[in-house]
Amino acid sequence: MKKQHQRLHIPIGSHLIVKHFGYSHHGIYAGRGRVIHYSGFAHLFKKHPIELTQFYKFSHGKDVYIRTYKYPKFSGRTVVRRMRSRMHENQYHLIINNCEHLCSWAITGIESSPQVVKMMNRLTTIGYISSLMSYMNGIFITIATACFALVLYIKKKLRDKTKLHRMRENKKK
Repeated sequence: MKKQHQRLHIPIGSHLIVKHFGYSHHGIYAGRGRVIHYSGFAHLFKKHPIELTQFYKFSHGKDVYIRTYKYPKFSGRTVVRRMRSRMHENQYHLIINNCEHLCSWAITGIESSPQVVKMMNRLTTIGYISSLMSYMNGIFITIATACFALVLYIKKKLRDKTKLHRMRENKKK
């Protein structure tokens, strides 16, 4: 949006999403170019409460998406009222009480964060892969050790054979 006064055509109570590198930020459109959101750590490392801010500050000039719900329990101004009821709350927690939890609660009555679930699934996958790699490393180490031992055994046998052959040659002389 070029002008901050430009009229937005977003329904009041819409769940807004701004995608950033590695995560997405969520808020509820409150009308008149304003968004209610849990700013969390949006202000660098200082934790901030649920706040009402201008749309352009919420979006940081990035594209904004609207999440739709199949069965919303609340909509429109009721969603905005629910968000306002928690204004100034400062209990942000990345895993259990983030901006996505807040928005889903305002619309469905249930706090949920598919983003957190996705992150947990990724971490689980990384854990499995690491575990497998560790197991594979163990196998590779075992195979490498066995190969090295086999090479040493073969070299020893060849040296023994060469020694035996030299001894026989010396006896014949």
